[in-house]
Amino acid sequence: MNNTKSEIIRVALRMVSERGYEWLSFKKVADEVGIAKSSIYHYFKKKEDLGIAVMEVIEERIQKNKDEILTYESEKEKLDAYLIRADKEDTLYAEAMAQLAFNFNGLPPKLQEKFRKRSIKDYEFVLGILKRGAEKKEFSIKKDLEEAAMGIILMSIGGYLYGRVFHDENVDISKYITDSIINKN
Repeated sequence: MNNTKSEIIRVALRMVSERGYEWLSFKKVADEVGIAKSSIYHYFKKKEDLGIAVMEVIEERIQKNKDEILTYESEKEKLDAYLIRADKEDTLYAEAMAQLAFNFNGLPPKLQEKFRKRSIKDYEFVLGILKRGAEKKEFSIKKDLEEAAMGIILMSIGGYLYGRVFHDENVDISKYITDSIINKN
């Protein structure tokens, strides 16, 4: 990817994370990148295409984090790492995902579908950790595994959002989430 295209996507990612997709415009991106608005059309035919490129950058970052998480030995460590990352790291990417989620119904159909698929992958990732953890007897889950996976994801999103509201970066949401859904042996 050439430098101009990368810079366009980087600026668009930041704009989406700060104000949401609806605020994103080729003019604003071009002004910040220091190029003519018409130059963006060389890379992206429409705003939706730029939004999809932003989503792809987010997906790459999430996949990199997941690959790293999978290097942990125990499923408990993997789950904790997933939750801690969701809470404290990659704020730019998490903010962009939150903004896209808040405006989901206002997103163009292709971007909605890309976001939906990304969310399903996150759910499947957590579900896989729970299944392996239950098989290895690392977790004693009294709920349906699918329900527990969805609960963990929803609680992590809520924990992330309210952590911002209360400016409490010292709260270990992974402990509260796992303790409320998983009884450890």
